[in-house]
Amino acid sequence: MSGLRFQLDIYIDEDPTGTLVAGVKIPTALATKIPTIRQAIRDLKAYATKINAGKPDEEMTVRATYHIDYHNEVPPKPCGANQDI
Repeated sequence: MSGLRFQLDIYIDEDPTGTLVAGVKIPTALATKIPTIRQAIRDLKAYATKINAGKPDEEMTVRATYHIDYHNEVPPKPCGANQDI
């Protein structure tokens, strides 16, 4: 059976003049949209199922997370823990 699969990996640079969201200042124009984006992701998850559920090749396709990324820090630090959306 066919299905529609979404995979997103998006990095937003910190903006010192932006709005604080989850511990990071991001552009205010985006920060105001975060609640709507999170709700849209939750709505998608409500319809999501695992690919090949219960089989040896099962794929976890019912997840959405975010974390704070510190790779551009000097010196680099480990990323923050994944948080569910």
